[in-house]
Amino acid sequence: MAKAAKAQKVAPAKEAAADHFSSRSHNAWRKKLLETDPSQRGKPRMRLRGGVMVDINKPWATLDPKAKADNKRAAYDAYDAVMRFGDDREAAANYVHERWMARNKGDASQPKALFKAYSKLPEVEKDKDRAHVDRMKKAIAATSPKKRPAKKAKAEFKTVRVDAKAWARLEAAAKRLSKALGRKISPETLFIAGVEAVAAAAKKA
Repeated sequence: MAKAAKAQKVAPAKEAAADHFSSRSHNAWRKKLLETDPSQRGKPRMRLRGGVMVDINKPWATLDPKAKADNKRAAYDAYDAVMRFGDDREAAANYVHERWMARNKGDASQPKALFKAYSKLPEVEKDKDRAHVDRMKKAIAATSPKKRPAKKAKAEFKTVRVDAKAWARLEAAAKRLSKALGRKISPETLFIAGVEAVAAAAKKA
């Protein structure tokens, strides 16, 4: 007896994008449906999902699990389209449409006019496939790990040793400068000023 095929594992990045995409895509579709045709509010819209007819005209939160699973498959297809075709929006939308036909070929409730090459679809139908591509790109961007800005390297401070004779000269120079300026100048201040002057000169050189 043959073993049942194991479910294919989905890459974490793909799964995250699909989860983000599915509910938003469905709710966006339903919002557009009700804006275009307000009479659809509260009216069952039956579609074949997972071998049974279910009402897809419901918010994501109360949508039948089989319909949610179909939305997830559509999300995987949209992800693959973006990964395969990158910035080629039309090629990606064409792939989305081809996958839609493959998923819905057994659903007699779908309009037969939609089962044709992407290039032969009216613009309003092409826009639906393009919207899938655009929303998936946003889903990928929203679920991608955020890169943290590189931490600035902490400034390193090195100890500078000054021998007793040099320090005595600094003290004497500080006293002379203090007398000339009429305000106290410490040996430390004089030493730092000298170091900064040498560093500035070296930088210019």
